[in-house]
Amino acid sequence: MEVRSIDNTQFGAKLVAPAKIRYKAGRLWKDLDVNLVKFETAKMSDRAKLDAVSRLWGGRNLSSSIAEEANILGGKSNVYGLTLQQTNLNDVMPDHILGLMTTDKVTKNSDKIEVFKIGTHPKYAYEQNHRSREIKHIATSMLETLKAYTGKKAAPKLYTHYATPEEMKFLNKVGVDVETDKAVEIIG
Repeated sequence: MEVRSIDNTQFGAKLVAPAKIRYKAGRLWKDLDVNLVKFETAKMSDRAKLDAVSRLWGGRNLSSSIAEEANILGGKSNVYGLTLQQTNLNDVMPDHILGLMTTDKVTKNSDKIEVFKIGTHPKYAYEQNHRSREIKHIATSMLETLKAYTGKKAAPKLYTHYATPEEMKFLNKVGVDVETDKAVEIIG
Protein backbone atom coordinates (compact mmCIF):
# COMPACT_ATOMS: atom_id res chain seq x y z
CA MET A 1 0.00 0.00 0.00
CA GLU A 2 1.43 3.35 -1.04
CA VAL A 3 0.65 6.34 1.12
CA ARG A 4 1.09 9.74 -0.45
CA SER A 5 1.35 12.95 1.42
CA ILE A 6 -0.81 15.61 -0.15
CA ASP A 7 0.02 19.11 0.90
CA ASN A 8 -2.73 21.56 0.06
CA THR A 9 -1.30 24.30 2.24
CA GLN A 10 -1.02 27.63 0.45
CA PHE A 11 2.62 28.13 1.28
CA GLY A 12 4.17 31.50 1.10
CA ALA A 13 7.89 31.37 1.68
CA LYS A 14 9.55 27.96 1.45
CA LEU A 15 12.32 26.85 3.77
CA VAL A 16 15.59 26.53 1.89
CA ALA A 17 17.74 25.52 4.86
CA PRO A 18 18.47 26.36 8.48
CA ALA A 19 21.34 28.77 9.02
CA LYS A 20 23.34 30.42 11.79
CA ILE A 21 24.27 33.99 12.52
CA ARG A 22 25.96 35.57 15.53
CA TYR A 23 24.31 37.60 18.30
CA LYS A 24 25.83 39.57 21.11
CA ALA A 25 25.31 38.10 24.58
CA GLY A 26 26.97 40.53 26.94
CA ARG A 27 30.57 40.75 25.73
CA LEU A 28 30.47 37.46 23.81
CA TRP A 29 29.19 36.57 20.35
CA LYS A 30 27.11 33.39 20.24
CA ASP A 31 25.43 31.37 17.50
CA LEU A 32 21.77 31.99 16.75
CA ASP A 33 19.61 29.65 14.67
CA VAL A 34 17.76 31.30 11.78
CA ASN A 35 16.23 30.09 8.51
CA LEU A 36 16.85 30.93 4.88
CA VAL A 37 13.54 31.03 3.01
CA LYS A 38 12.63 31.57 -0.61
CA PHE A 39 9.68 33.85 -1.23
CA GLU A 40 7.01 32.63 -3.65
CA THR A 41 7.01 35.85 -5.67
CA ALA A 42 4.24 34.57 -7.95
CA LYS A 43 1.94 34.97 -4.94
CA MET A 44 0.64 38.42 -4.10
CA SER A 45 0.83 37.61 -0.37
CA ASP A 46 4.60 37.10 -0.55
CA ARG A 47 5.09 40.26 -2.58
CA ALA A 48 3.06 42.08 0.08
CA LYS A 49 5.44 40.71 2.74
CA LEU A 50 8.40 42.10 0.78
CA ASP A 51 6.64 45.47 0.52
CA ALA A 52 6.13 45.37 4.31
CA VAL A 53 9.84 44.61 4.86
CA SER A 54 10.71 47.58 2.66
CA ARG A 55 8.46 49.85 4.73
CA LEU A 56 9.96 48.55 7.99
CA TRP A 57 13.48 49.17 6.69
CA GLY A 58 12.52 52.62 5.41
CA GLY A 59 13.27 51.52 1.83
CA ARG A 60 16.96 51.30 2.70
CA ASN A 61 19.57 48.63 2.04
CA LEU A 62 18.02 47.59 -1.28
CA SER A 63 14.74 46.56 0.37
CA SER A 64 12.67 48.82 -1.88
CA SER A 65 14.40 47.67 -5.08
CA ILE A 66 14.03 44.01 -4.07
CA ALA A 67 10.31 44.49 -3.39
CA GLU A 68 9.95 46.39 -6.66
CA GLU A 69 11.74 43.62 -8.58
CA ALA A 70 9.39 41.01 -7.10
CA ASN A 71 6.34 43.10 -7.99
CA ILE A 72 7.50 43.66 -11.57
CA LEU A 73 8.82 40.16 -12.32
CA GLY A 74 6.36 38.21 -10.19
CA GLY A 75 7.18 34.50 -10.23
CA LYS A 76 10.31 35.06 -12.32
CA SER A 77 12.01 36.81 -9.41
CA ASN A 78 14.15 34.72 -7.03
CA VAL A 79 14.03 36.39 -3.63
CA TYR A 80 15.51 34.85 -0.50
CA GLY A 81 15.23 36.08 3.06
CA LEU A 82 16.95 35.26 6.32
CA THR A 83 14.43 35.12 9.13
CA LEU A 84 14.49 34.72 12.89
CA GLN A 85 11.23 32.84 12.55
CA GLN A 86 11.50 29.15 13.43
CA THR A 87 7.93 27.94 12.83
CA ASN A 88 4.98 28.74 10.57
CA LEU A 89 7.22 29.73 7.67
CA ASN A 90 4.19 29.80 5.40
CA ASP A 91 3.41 33.12 7.07
CA VAL A 92 6.76 34.90 7.35
CA MET A 93 6.59 37.94 9.60
CA PRO A 94 8.23 41.00 8.00
CA ASP A 95 9.65 42.20 11.33
CA HIS A 96 11.58 38.91 11.65
CA ILE A 97 13.40 39.33 8.32
CA LEU A 98 17.09 40.12 8.85
CA GLY A 99 18.28 40.11 5.24
CA LEU A 100 17.07 39.88 1.64
CA MET A 101 18.80 38.68 -1.50
CA THR A 102 17.90 38.24 -5.17
CA THR A 103 19.64 35.80 -7.50
CA ASP A 104 19.25 34.08 -10.80
CA LYS A 105 17.65 30.63 -10.70
CA VAL A 106 19.25 28.29 -8.16
CA THR A 107 18.97 24.52 -8.39
CA LYS A 108 20.57 21.63 -6.55
CA ASN A 109 23.03 21.32 -9.47
CA SER A 110 23.99 24.98 -9.85
CA ASP A 111 27.69 25.51 -10.58
CA LYS A 112 27.41 29.29 -10.66
CA ILE A 113 24.92 31.60 -8.97
CA GLU A 114 24.57 35.22 -9.95
CA VAL A 115 23.69 37.47 -7.03
CA PHE A 116 21.79 40.57 -8.10
CA LYS A 117 21.06 42.33 -4.81
CA ILE A 118 21.78 41.65 -1.16
CA GLY A 119 20.69 43.80 1.76
CA THR A 120 20.70 43.58 5.53
CA HIS A 121 18.25 45.09 8.00
CA PRO A 122 19.54 48.65 8.64
CA LYS A 123 19.63 47.97 12.39
CA TYR A 124 22.22 45.22 11.83
CA ALA A 125 24.08 46.44 8.75
CA TYR A 126 27.80 46.83 9.33
CA GLU A 127 28.15 50.16 7.53
CA GLN A 128 25.30 51.72 9.49
CA ASN A 129 25.81 50.17 12.93
CA HIS A 130 29.11 48.32 13.13
CA ARG A 131 29.80 49.53 16.66
CA SER A 132 26.35 49.02 18.16
CA ARG A 133 24.78 46.11 16.30
CA GLU A 134 23.65 43.08 18.24
CA ILE A 135 23.52 40.66 15.29
CA LYS A 136 26.14 40.03 12.63
CA HIS A 137 27.02 37.79 9.66
CA ILE A 138 23.58 38.06 8.05
CA ALA A 139 24.76 38.45 4.43
CA THR A 140 27.49 35.85 4.90
CA SER A 141 24.99 33.39 6.32
CA MET A 142 22.57 33.90 3.41
CA LEU A 143 25.32 33.28 0.86
CA GLU A 144 26.90 30.31 2.64
CA THR A 145 23.52 28.67 3.20
CA LEU A 146 22.56 29.15 -0.44
CA LYS A 147 25.84 27.56 -1.56
CA ALA A 148 25.35 24.61 0.81
CA TYR A 149 21.78 24.16 -0.46
CA THR A 150 23.09 23.02 -3.83
CA GLY A 151 24.56 19.97 -2.10
CA LYS A 152 27.62 19.97 -4.35
CA LYS A 153 31.02 18.99 -2.95
CA ALA A 154 32.56 21.98 -4.70
CA ALA A 155 30.41 24.95 -3.70
CA PRO A 156 29.05 26.92 -6.64
CA LYS A 157 30.75 30.13 -7.61
CA LEU A 158 28.86 33.23 -6.49
CA TYR A 159 29.28 36.24 -8.73
CA THR A 160 27.77 39.54 -9.73
CA HIS A 161 28.11 41.71 -12.78
CA TYR A 162 27.13 44.99 -11.21
CA ALA A 163 28.63 46.54 -8.11
CA THR A 164 29.60 50.01 -7.03
CA PRO A 165 33.18 50.51 -5.87
CA GLU A 166 31.88 50.75 -2.28
CA GLU A 167 30.13 47.37 -2.60
CA MET A 168 33.08 45.55 -4.16
CA LYS A 169 35.10 45.24 -0.94
CA PHE A 170 32.13 43.84 0.96
CA LEU A 171 31.12 41.43 -1.82
CA ASN A 172 34.65 40.06 -2.10
CA LYS A 173 34.78 39.65 1.68
CA VAL A 174 31.59 37.54 1.71
CA GLY A 175 32.70 35.40 -1.23
CA VAL A 176 30.96 37.00 -4.19
CA ASP A 177 33.24 37.51 -7.19
CA VAL A 178 32.78 40.87 -8.86
CA GLU A 179 33.48 40.98 -12.55
CA THR A 180 35.20 44.35 -12.53
CA ASP A 181 34.92 44.90 -16.28
CA LYS A 182 31.19 45.32 -15.77
CA ALA A 183 31.24 47.03 -12.38
CA VAL A 184 29.21 50.19 -12.16
CA GLU A 185 31.12 53.38 -11.45
CA ILE A 186 29.53 56.06 -9.32
CA ILE A 187 29.42 59.41 -11.04
CA GLY A 188 29.31 62.17 -8.51
